[in-house]
Amino acid sequence: MLQIQEGKEVDVSNKRKGNCGRKPKDINLEKVLTIPLNKRSTIRSLAWQLGCSPTTLHRKFML
Repeated sequence: MLQIQEGKEVDVSNKRKGNCGRKPKDINLEKVLTIPLNKRSTIRSLAWQLGCSPTTLHRKFML
């Protein structure tokens, strides 16, 4: 507030650099081979077996 009143530039930089934000989900893709083929035929069923969301699994495959 004082910076505005004095006519100075206002510093709005974020102090949290590096260790902030959503942490990445760790999906063990080696576990896919242990799931039977009939239970991993779609991304939705495979995600259910791995215990993650289908969107998270799809993003993992796109990388």
